[in-house]
Amino acid sequence: MKALIPRTLLGSVTLAVALFATGCTSTVTDPVALPQPDSGNTRPDTGAAQQPTGGTPQNDLGQRSRDGGYWPASVQLGENPELGPVVLDGQGFTLYRFDEDESSPSRSNCTGGCLQQWLPVLANEKIKFENLDPAVLGVTARSDGTQQVTVGGWPVYRYAEDRVPGRISGQGADGRWFVVGPDGDKAAAPAGQ
Repeated sequence: MKALIPRTLLGSVTLAVALFATGCTSTVTDPVALPQPDSGNTRPDTGAAQQPTGGTPQNDLGQRSRDGGYWPASVQLGENPELGPVVLDGQGFTLYRFDEDESSPSRSNCTGGCLQQWLPVLANEKIKFENLDPAVLGVTARSDGTQQVTVGGWPVYRYAEDRVPGRISGQGADGRWFVVGPDGDKAAAPAGQ
């Protein structure tokens, strides 16, 4: 079994170099995050947290971290008719940023009950970034040992109440949650709309 080494800074540098070297569509081949074993609710063959049961979209995400994060196949540029360019996961679900997080240095402040509705988007050894500027992409360490994807320094999340791809029902939630634009800023309607 390969020993896991904390790679907060190294993971960010590796991710940025891999993205820069390969252009707009990139695959990270060096793992920056792997699930950590959890006591009790783990699969005996891998030690990874078991997927919860049920039919909500958050349960269709495959393997989950202890914090409830998930590893999408890709993070990509998308278009929303109301907000213009937005960031989506590989299934077409809108991604969000949290105003109480920190972007410099990147840090997630969504913990505890917050994680029931806002699912951290995590980086793994095969994540692809499509049509996004590599200079704004990165990762930040989470308390469970995983690495959360950042855009413009802002950690990104998927909203559990967005039940179908393309929805933006989390936009403006609690006055602190906003759809993330491709530069990490809050997505906004294009000028002239």
